[in-house]
Amino acid sequence: MDKIKTYLKRFGAIMAQPVIATILGLLVGAVFIIASDENPIEIYQTMFSRSFLSPYYLSQTLTRATPIIICGIATAAAWRAGYINIGVEGQMITGSFAATLAAIYIPLPGPLLLIVSILLGMLAGSIYASIVSVLNMKFGSSIVICTLMLNYVANYIASYLVSYPFMDPYGDGISLVTQTIPESVQFVKLSTTNNLSIGIIIAAIVVIAFYFMERKTVFGYESKMTGFNPNFAKYGGVFERKVMLKTLALSGAIAALAGICEIYGSKYRYTDNMFTSASFAWTGLMAALISNLHPIGIFFTSIFLSGLQVGGQAIQRTSSIPIQMATVIQSSITLFVSAKLGVQFFSKWRKQKKQEPAKPQESKGGAETV
Repeated sequence: MDKIKTYLKRFGAIMAQPVIATILGLLVGAVFIIASDENPIEIYQTMFSRSFLSPYYLSQTLTRATPIIICGIATAAAWRAGYINIGVEGQMITGSFAATLAAIYIPLPGPLLLIVSILLGMLAGSIYASIVSVLNMKFGSSIVICTLMLNYVANYIASYLVSYPFMDPYGDGISLVTQTIPESVQFVKLSTTNNLSIGIIIAAIVVIAFYFMERKTVFGYESKMTGFNPNFAKYGGVFERKVMLKTLALSGAIAALAGICEIYGSKYRYTDNMFTSASFAWTGLMAALISNLHPIGIFFTSIFLSGLQVGGQAIQRTSSIPIQMATVIQSSITLFVSAKLGVQFFSKWRKQKKQEPAKPQESKGGAETV
């Protein structure tokens, strides 16, 4: 019982600042709503009633939250170790596209095909993320820049492949798509009236598994220590390059699973630019930052941000408020959370400057004064 109280107290301390940031973000949104001659109370009431308070809209929120949750965990897996991976979108594209092709073209029975295709997709995402590790170890390339640039590489390559060799000639003619994956690998629906599938259960399992790995395994400890203090980790015998390779590979595999859940659970085929336009990875990044990279916090924050997006579509249909209002609120929340990180960084920098030994003064003749 004491352990539960201690954990709840610690979790509450972690989430206190994100809650305050959320309130401030909603206040910023209220200012723009008032500027549009609308009532913020009525707008927010409509937004939340059509994202959380209705079974149909709640299922839409959870469906959209599924890849966001997993993208948030993929981000946290790398960032907590000190590796700023902002290439989750590219890893998501690579892995889900590979899994889709595997499901379409590999002749295996249903259950086996489901397992094999998912594993191949996660392997593809893992390998794609590992490219950055190799570039960093061999050439000292920036992880931030490489992961960012590889987003575009993955998207353009997938766009070419879905436009020519793997395009479905019998598609709807509106967008470039692959063939539909077999029904045997499509995720089971949790309802007959909406698209909510077992993907949300998989997302919850990913959160729990990451939480357990981070706290109960040697790799989780090494990864966390590398993020807290790389010098201490090296002194303790942690091989940093090995940790980086394993961490980014894990992050890429989790990112691939996010895209797989979206395709296998909802879309059933790969559509050109489907992840770029939906911004799952960037919303997952926001969720990870807002929740201070805490896996349980990522789960609930992702659902909240997803609800803002689903509710934003509702208020666009019923008022003069554009759907971008949801993005304004999300960005404001992230900004207020980032302000805390900036203050912490500045305080740490000032503390280090104070601890530095004073340089010896020199006389006019160049000799040191005692």
